[in-house]
Amino acid sequence: MVVQGQTDLADINVGVYNGAGADDDCITALQSLFVWMGSTVISVDATSIESGTLDTLDLLAFPGGSPDMYAAMLSGEGVQLIQQFVASGGAYFGVCGGGMFATRTLEICHGVWQYPVPGIPEAIHLVDLAVNQASTSPDLSNEPATYQVCYWGSHFFAPTNPSDIIPIMSYPTNDGVALCVARYGYGTIFICGPHPEFEEGSPRDGTTLFDALNDPDSEWSLLRRVTQWLIDEASDPLRFNPLAGIGGILVVVGIITIPVAAGIVFIFIRKRNPT
Repeated sequence: MVVQGQTDLADINVGVYNGAGADDDCITALQSLFVWMGSTVISVDATSIESGTLDTLDLLAFPGGSPDMYAAMLSGEGVQLIQQFVASGGAYFGVCGGGMFATRTLEICHGVWQYPVPGIPEAIHLVDLAVNQASTSPDLSNEPATYQVCYWGSHFFAPTNPSDIIPIMSYPTNDGVALCVARYGYGTIFICGPHPEFEEGSPRDGTTLFDALNDPDSEWSLLRRVTQWLIDEASDPLRFNPLAGIGGILVVVGIITIPVAAGIVFIFIRKRNPT
């Protein structure tokens, strides 16, 4: 399934995982979010990932669901393909179970998810999260001080090295990281414990789940800003390949070394299918 959006990020191809283990409402909300951003949304699963779909994507999104099932379905080959996709300039967007999959199995961000969050009721509700307005990359200086975000069995992230991540939002009760971004190789990562993809009280997310919560604000503009950062900061090394366009389409995967006067230049290339 491919859906073409209308506004920002219109040149971006987003793959939303729609395989075993993924929650249907989380899939729908994520697809609606990226369509709202204007991106082309492609439904992917383990089979399509292992068949080369990643070559056509700019961003891969894993919704809330079972990280253990994700790991079981993708096996070693699928995991390696996703790692290579991000390392060579792709972007990864993981919500709840998708965030756990990024740390536990993909190991593209190092740390542990912890539950429950101290001082936060375990019931499904809206939780006030503090925005890191001091962040300049992505620039969050114009964002509100807090957002009310859906807490649904949510976790907080404890990074192995705090300097490896940039917090986006945190829980006020323990300053635990709720949403953050990071880099992995040439690529970029967004992971979160709660569920900012849902528009509680609005049909815009394509699902009625949690509409009774009636959220007074929307996190979608912040997520669009974060997604733009993911795309801008990720650098597809194919753009820096001096041989691209010579003699047809270059479809080399791996490392090419080109001798120059000052030494050796290493160019990492991610294969892209012609579009």
